[in-house]
Amino acid sequence: MAHLELDHLYRETHDWDGSVAFWEALGFGFTDQWGEAPHRAGRLVGGAAEVVLAETDVNQDPLATPFLATRALDDLAAATGTPIERTHWGTTMITLTDPDGRTYDIEQEESA
Repeated sequence: MAHLELDHLYRETHDWDGSVAFWEALGFGFTDQWGEAPHRAGRLVGGAAEVVLAETDVNQDPLATPFLATRALDDLAAATGTPIERTHWGTTMITLTDPDGRTYDIEQEESA
């Protein structure tokens, strides 16, 4: 079976300023930010933990998705019958849904 590690937690928010203050109070700080209101996003790091925070439309339910990292994405995709997608941030990934309807994104850095 493929080895998986938690890469980061992806969290969407309707309250950008409040969410930033929440994560900063927990000791997280931005390492990168992009976008403009109402679609700001950024990577926050606190120790070994990473969160990607993204502002979303108030008419959408905010997502909370764990991103897992692997070096065996092809094997996982084949075992689950899930197509591999290329992302715009330089990885390939599959999205799996557990029996309770929660999604998990499993990604792998693209080879140079």
